[in-house]
Amino acid sequence: MKVLFVCTGNTCRSPMAQAIFTHKVKEQKLDMSADSAAMSLTYGERVNPKAAEALKKLGITGFSHLSQPVTPQLLDESDFVVTMTWQQRAALASVTDDDKLAAFCEFSPAGDITDPYGQDQDAYDKCARMLSDGIDMLIAYLKGRAGIK
Repeated sequence: MKVLFVCTGNTCRSPMAQAIFTHKVKEQKLDMSADSAAMSLTYGERVNPKAAEALKKLGITGFSHLSQPVTPQLLDESDFVVTMTWQQRAALASVTDDDKLAAFCEFSPAGDITDPYGQDQDAYDKCARMLSDGIDMLIAYLKGRAGIK
């Protein structure tokens, strides 16, 4: 199962979600993978250094990623697409199947995942923790959907 995480610029939230998801499914030995992409047309930008630092604080090192925009091919190749906000979900609803589309707030009691871009390290750390908590719920949901115990 392949999950695509989507945010605005693909340098903060969605790559952090991709890294956290990949780390957790590897720990659980699940046959799942992740990618991430941007709602905007960004290509080749590295993960924000503050996002990388927030991942490091969660024990995730060595993650590298270059930004890319959401494309029809990425959507088609993905079994499940998770946006960081409800508004982003609504924007993608017209171009992908609704049954494989969700907003992160559907897995996190914290609601939409606010963009930490331009803020201090604490904002990135908080964002990473919120993503980590929500990804635990997302993985449980995907396991149930796939019939994995």
